[in-house]
Amino acid sequence: MTYYFSGTIERLIFENSSNFFKIILLEIDDTDSGFEEAEIIVTGTIAEVIEGESYTFWGELIQHPKYGEQLKAERYERAKPSSTGLIKYFSGKHFKGIGQKTAEKIVQVYGDNPIDKILENPDKLDTISGLSQNKKEEFVQKLRLNYGTEQILAKLAKYGLTNKLAFQIYDHYREESLNIIKDNPYQLVEDIQGIGFKIADQLAEQIGIKSDAKERFRAALLHTLLETSLDKGDTYIEAKELLERAIELLEDARQVELEANQVAQELTQLIKEDKVQNIETKIFDNSLFYAEAGIQKNLSRLLQQKLEKNFDTKTIQAEIKQLQQKFKLTYDNVQKEAIQKAIQSKIFLLTGGPGTGKTTVINGIIETYASLHNIDLNQKDCPIILAAPTGRAARRMHELTGLSSATIHRHLGLNGDSDYQTIDDYLDCDLIIIDEFSMVDTWLANQLFNAIATHTQVIIVGDSDQLPSVGPGQVLADLLKVPQLTQVSLSKIFRQSEDSTIVTLASEIKQGYLPDDFTAKKADRSYFEAQSSHIPQMVEQIVSSAIRNGIDAQEIQILAPMYRGQAGIDHLNHLMQELLNPLKDRTEFQFNNIHFRKADKILHLVNDAELNIFNGDIGYITDLIPAKDTESKQDEMIIDFDGAEILYPRSEWNKITLAYAMSIHKSQGSEFKVVILPITRQGGRLLKRNLIYTAITRSKSKLIMLGELTAFELAVKNEATSRKTYLVERFTSVVSENSSKHKIEPDQETAGENATYILRENNIFDINPMIGITQTDIDYFFKK
Repeated sequence: MTYYFSGTIERLIFENSSNFFKIILLEIDDTDSGFEEAEIIVTGTIAEVIEGESYTFWGELIQHPKYGEQLKAERYERAKPSSTGLIKYFSGKHFKGIGQKTAEKIVQVYGDNPIDKILENPDKLDTISGLSQNKKEEFVQKLRLNYGTEQILAKLAKYGLTNKLAFQIYDHYREESLNIIKDNPYQLVEDIQGIGFKIADQLAEQIGIKSDAKERFRAALLHTLLETSLDKGDTYIEAKELLERAIELLEDARQVELEANQVAQELTQLIKEDKVQNIETKIFDNSLFYAEAGIQKNLSRLLQQKLEKNFDTKTIQAEIKQLQQKFKLTYDNVQKEAIQKAIQSKIFLLTGGPGTGKTTVINGIIETYASLHNIDLNQKDCPIILAAPTGRAARRMHELTGLSSATIHRHLGLNGDSDYQTIDDYLDCDLIIIDEFSMVDTWLANQLFNAIATHTQVIIVGDSDQLPSVGPGQVLADLLKVPQLTQVSLSKIFRQSEDSTIVTLASEIKQGYLPDDFTAKKADRSYFEAQSSHIPQMVEQIVSSAIRNGIDAQEIQILAPMYRGQAGIDHLNHLMQELLNPLKDRTEFQFNNIHFRKADKILHLVNDAELNIFNGDIGYITDLIPAKDTESKQDEMIIDFDGAEILYPRSEWNKITLAYAMSIHKSQGSEFKVVILPITRQGGRLLKRNLIYTAITRSKSKLIMLGELTAFELAVKNEATSRKTYLVERFTSVVSENSSKHKIEPDQETAGENATYILRENNIFDINPMIGITQTDIDYFFKK
């Protein structure tokens, strides 16, 4: 419940200059709570405050385990400052070189409301003796910074924004914050994490943007288009669905009924202005449209350039034979075919599940290619590049091949998950091999292929039965449908025995069934039936047993499909932290709902090419440093990622989380000695065959499954729906980059009544069945 506390700031106990967090002792004058003490501790993100001045804080009363009841402030207001308070403020630590006498003179010269007057007319400070020009400029600059910040934050608070959101807005836009909101409050949706369309729309309503305003419709359409792609993984959305979703969002945000045709007209206007793209009735976010087009364009560019050296089948097979003798191994016919076609193809796709010999074939390709091209694999500037979408996958490639490997982001010089700028200098190599390609989304694939030199041979490796990329698209699955691209699929399982059944289980699940012995105890896998409420206790017992039997805790990984609930990632992380790294009398830092302790297992959530740390990398906290001992004046922690120690100030803790348990998506590209996989029916719509398959194939030697057999059966039978993409069609149809102004044959004008209509502003209501806005549809919209 929210209470207010009005009073005088007695003392500023602590402040973090990097994020405005403060701890304040407030002498209480008035409150609507039942708090009976004369003073209260107030904490929160608060701008510059003046000791001795009066403020009102609104927030929630919380119980601190050590310091008792406190107010966690959500917003605040300052009363009109007094002369005494301002003298104390001006002569305080914030303004160097301003003593009490000078502060008194400043207040005397300017009279009432001196801060506003100083900012309006700083030249009057010249009349004050003892105040040099440098001191004057520093004083005004600091005052403008402090007071300007507070003015902005106060106005943001009046819009109903919490302190946290207000500071995020200010941190992003600074002095332009209020102007941005006034000009286009919907911009916040794209720029500020945590602000969705509804919050932006509330701001828009307060500044006078009407419910049927065109800019409101446009913002809802653009937001819905991108959010739907991010949520579903599609690269486009049908126009009818886009309109329905956007109208639902608009009506729900303000509880008003809208005319569907008005929103549809704004969609046609967005198309006309190239703010979105369309192919017939498929509507694309610009970035995804041009990314798909870029993939097709660049792969076509690569295919058009012939190989500099062509080797016939006889020569390659002779080389493979020598390779088998040299390394005392035997390839089967499919593996030989894969090596041969890889050498002979400009672009080659190699797919296969675990145990099918992908690594063996990759090493065979590298050795054969090097021998045929007289390449020394140990040379410093080896013309063969290895890449993968995650740091762990890249490191595994290096371990398995002996060649240097890096993430795609690092090869491209990208720093961040969405830093997809145009790159002009190509990845100039003779051969590039990209592993774990199922994880590569449309945006990253476009950036990668755009950067590959035209003469380069490209080998794409992946498991098409794994989960698709987190970002939009299903690039690997789509490329496997492109007839111009040579491919070989490995299906024979080589790694199976009585003592190794995980690979066999994965193969059976891939085929859509659980084996008869699924619940039987095997040397490398076990199954335990359990309801959601019992899973935490069972996980604790399983982990404790594994450690007692000599398995290192770092080798154990819990994978789960969901974050919430007893069997969810968040709860299991807390449980494992208490089991494996209890607090006892040590220090811990809290960030949001997570407690960080020294030796905690940490998961990195974003890509940072500069630090060579990437999404999915796992590290361990080696030190916690309190703010009072740091130059940044904020809490810091040091995390070790495979020998590289990285310093993380509190402002960057949103990049990390606990890693005792993680999502199955985050585990892609990784392998763990022991995997614990809890699956229950609470997973709901998340339970898909490729989800279970991906989780099982993360285990190297031990797999413990627990939960409900019916949930596993449901997941295995539930084949994932293919994502909506247009990449395959781009290789078979000529799609103009300005397709919103052009058509794909056939067109109504040339092909008769049964031809497909093209979406244009003058026929948006005539398209059938696409947009499908018939009278029934319009009636539906009005009745909502």
